[in-house]
Amino acid sequence: MAISREAYRVLESIVGPEYISEDPVDRYAYRCGPGGYETDTGFGRFMTKIAGAIIMPKTTEEVQKIVKACNRYKVPYVPWSTGFFGPRSFPYVEDAIIVDLKRMDKLEIDDKHMYAIVEPGVIASQLQAEALKRGLYIVVGGGGSQVSIVANTLGDGWSPLSYKIGMIERRMLGMEWVLPDGEILRTGSLALQDDYFWGEGPGPDLRGICRGHNGVRGCLGITTRLALKLHPFQPEKLEPTGITPETGLALPPKRVKWINFTMPSKEAIVKAMYEMSKAEVGAAATKVPLFWRDIAKAQSKEDFWARWSKANEEIVKRFFVLRVLLVGYTSEEQMEYEERVLMDIVKELGGDARPTKPTDESWIKNADSAGMWLMTGAYMSVIYVWEALDHAKVQGENYAKLKAKYTPPLMPDYRDPGWFQLGEGGHQGYTEFLVYWDPDGPDEDTHKVDRYYIETMKDDIKNRSYPSLCGPQHPLYLSGPAYGPNYHIWMLKIKEELDPNKVCHPPVPLAQDKFVEQADWMKPVKDW
Repeated sequence: MAISREAYRVLESIVGPEYISEDPVDRYAYRCGPGGYETDTGFGRFMTKIAGAIIMPKTTEEVQKIVKACNRYKVPYVPWSTGFFGPRSFPYVEDAIIVDLKRMDKLEIDDKHMYAIVEPGVIASQLQAEALKRGLYIVVGGGGSQVSIVANTLGDGWSPLSYKIGMIERRMLGMEWVLPDGEILRTGSLALQDDYFWGEGPGPDLRGICRGHNGVRGCLGITTRLALKLHPFQPEKLEPTGITPETGLALPPKRVKWINFTMPSKEAIVKAMYEMSKAEVGAAATKVPLFWRDIAKAQSKEDFWARWSKANEEIVKRFFVLRVLLVGYTSEEQMEYEERVLMDIVKELGGDARPTKPTDESWIKNADSAGMWLMTGAYMSVIYVWEALDHAKVQGENYAKLKAKYTPPLMPDYRDPGWFQLGEGGHQGYTEFLVYWDPDGPDEDTHKVDRYYIETMKDDIKNRSYPSLCGPQHPLYLSGPAYGPNYHIWMLKIKEELDPNKVCHPPVPLAQDKFVEQADWMKPVKDW
């Protein structure tokens, strides 16, 4: 059943006929996949639907009117910024409206107090470019700077740069938020006056509801404006270099530098990270998987496979590379000091520095990572977790053992335990485990990917590990009873209170539960 004519006319009157469409061509342009992060999973193919209409508001007031109209006519809607995060960005029910926020593209920077106010249409590279002009910077998510700042702040939003300036939820300031029923809520100091500076108060601080740690994927309304803390950087310019698609930023060697270290063991990498944290040196530190090296060197998909076909489990076991970013925030002397300390730490642990390309390709302003899946055609992360560094080291090893049962169709990585990095000055460690496969293979291959995804979550519970995606990416009735405990009960109560008509991105946060219950190939994995 299509959107009623009365509802459509009301929505059209809000934005004008040029900013709403139910033309099949426009609707199909917003479909999920093929190609992209997580879009080729069985979940993406089975759960996502073509939108009933696309609407593009310009102001918070228009967003509010759209949301109230959707509640009045019981029309489901899905907030949309860039759609980068695959199936999470798309409707799961028929005839839902995608509220595309790209026209909301205002960006302001308060130089004195070092924060930015952004609308959902502003992407990370735009904000970073303006911040760098002022000697400031932000953490660009590890997925690259093509993402919406608002969306990436509310969901995930971390990267190796989170080692120096902390988690993104700590840097959220005042926020303007259209709740699922259409009421407008302003948080922090913005609740009392037109001042975004303070996120914690004296008004309400609801970061724990609007994003928690990972984010609630658009099921609790639409954030139309958000302030984000900026941090001092170094003053030298980062020069664009290369020709598309081989582009990057050339780094000023006396102020910004990558160094790769060959280490004797994984334990030596972990020890080096701890010692770096104690000495308070470095801007980022990550353990590098072997296949990253071949991805970086490959000139084509065929070249990657020619290189990777020479790998084996023994080579992977002996590959220990620590990648460190140094930034002389205050001076060249600071840079020299930190490099000397780092070299002493690594030398004591038996490591050796190796030549490193003096460019950045995704973690500061660029977005090369959008092509990470090209060597197989499909790519997703089955885990990204912030916990203690010791936990990060072990959890990837557990996932590698489990993955062996699903290879093929998953790309052979010879039990590489994924990658981990430092966060929050060394007080946290981050684990991410990537899987690749060919989406053009038989459906059964993709079904195995879906089953592996759920089995990793069950493995977390079995091993009493921190869950891989604690939130709406889990079946809530799998992980909820095990953690919190029963955090799913509270999540569903909050959803019911804020969205009584169930029109905001239904059935999130129960999308994974519905998928496991309804997809035939998932039913064998459900033992809870």
